[in-house]
Amino acid sequence: MFKKINIKAIRDSIALLMIAAVVGSIVSFVAQIFMIGAKNIYSFIFNNKDFIFTIDIGNISLNLVPIIICVPSSILVGLLMYSLKLPRWFGPADTIYAAHHRAGILDLKGGFGSTLASFISISGGASVGIYGPLVHFGATVSSFIRRQKYIPKIPHDIIIGSGVAAAISAGFGAPLAGIIFAHETVLRHFSMKAVAALAISSMAANFSATEIGIVSPPLLLTAISFDMSDIIVSLGIIGPLAALVAIVFMKLVLFLGSIPAKINLKNWQAPVIAGFACGLCGMIFSEVLGLGTEVLMSVITSQQVLAYLFALLVGKLILTAICIGFGFFGGMFSPALFLGGVLGAIVFQLPITSMNSELLSVLAVSGMAAVSSSVIGAPITAIILVLELTGSYEYAIAATFPIVVCSFITSRIFANSVFDKQLISRGVAITKGREQIRLNEALIKNYVDKNYTKLKPTTSVEKAVELLIKSKTTEGYIISDDNKFIGKISLIHLINKKGSNLIKYSQLKPLIIDPNSNLIIVIKKLSKFVGESIPIVDKKTHEMIGIISENDVLQAYLDISEEINVIEKH
Repeated sequence: MFKKINIKAIRDSIALLMIAAVVGSIVSFVAQIFMIGAKNIYSFIFNNKDFIFTIDIGNISLNLVPIIICVPSSILVGLLMYSLKLPRWFGPADTIYAAHHRAGILDLKGGFGSTLASFISISGGASVGIYGPLVHFGATVSSFIRRQKYIPKIPHDIIIGSGVAAAISAGFGAPLAGIIFAHETVLRHFSMKAVAALAISSMAANFSATEIGIVSPPLLLTAISFDMSDIIVSLGIIGPLAALVAIVFMKLVLFLGSIPAKINLKNWQAPVIAGFACGLCGMIFSEVLGLGTEVLMSVITSQQVLAYLFALLVGKLILTAICIGFGFFGGMFSPALFLGGVLGAIVFQLPITSMNSELLSVLAVSGMAAVSSSVIGAPITAIILVLELTGSYEYAIAATFPIVVCSFITSRIFANSVFDKQLISRGVAITKGREQIRLNEALIKNYVDKNYTKLKPTTSVEKAVELLIKSKTTEGYIISDDNKFIGKISLIHLINKKGSNLIKYSQLKPLIIDPNSNLIIVIKKLSKFVGESIPIVDKKTHEMIGIISENDVLQAYLDISEEINVIEKH
């Protein structure tokens, strides 16, 4: 017998794919305008030979353009945050959380405001990345479209993932990497329904970006043939060193990001410090400003002085950490690529490496992939990205070894990614899976049973026994006239007892739970609980909200677990 065709399911699936295509096209168009605009403005200001103001101090000539541009840009970013009244800028970590959150809503003002802030930051010379803001923008657009009345009910995580896939596809000209990245970093599960939507969105974005010819993919390299035996030792060195660079980079970003709050500096004021840092650094060493794409390409394609490479590595790492930590907004993907490329170029100059100059690009690309894979927590994406940007299977194989080593070390010492660490700092253990997130979100007040036996302090023991038997429960609660919790009474403690002093036989300090506790907290408390029910009492007001039983908690857990199973089986 044939299974009955579900017309509604087919209709919803078609709608999902159509919306994914629309999302991909919109995100791609905006992404291209964003990248072209930011890069051209930056190039016009900082690479324009007719736009140079210098001051001579002794034998040193300092370019004043960075300080003239970077500081006003930082002020503008701060004023934008102040005017929008945002607590912080929003990025990929918020995207990941939204995909796993039941509501799946991304703030439109925060999303678009953050995108504008990143545009100002990148154009104004800040050492930040471009792809993180694009990822969040893509997710914000897709989340907004999903919420429209005329849009059928579709899984929020898939449509958010579609926006993310489109952003990566358009940004790198790498549609396969976009699909994998959305699964690996955002959705964190694979399903056929999700693959179809993400593929449609990614391909639509790639078509808009390449076929229409708005812009060509960045860092597109020409593949070369090489013998793996010539670089295997160098690749083995890149892995641990890349892990060291990635960990130091991420830790420094998070550490500097905590300083403004420690010194009571408001979020909208902090960018000015980053602006001065960029300006002063740019006056001496402008190569570490901005995205650094041109500098990175020169590092990859031609051998540089070793001291210069070390200066690039340290300077870019510190300045990027200052910029992101103090409120210039941008991503960490591009800086991670830069750091990895420079690291690979440094390893190339070690005595153990073959002096074949063509191997420079192989090691540089491997370093780029290794560092970035750990920073964003996407090793498979990094491998696919290398394959798409070079068109070389050999490059991808060479990069795989340091990627695996770097990812392994980083995950053991730091976390799976900087995004995971950011979410952990906000109390969200994303690495524990959707189930843990949902349990953390599920507040016990939503499962409260308000039907329980209420007893007054003046109720006699005999009357209390009568009420408990009538209600077919073994536990009752002594409540004051203003609904304040006084104590818990058990039927077994009233057997053969008489009198009007009911409080005498009550548990004055039983296990109680605050209504704002989540299911994880409650489940942990239940491990040592013996009884029929637990009172839910507001810790501030001592008001009795209701009760919860072990069975209620178990059922809530099973409902959430089943919900997650349905999502991940799409």
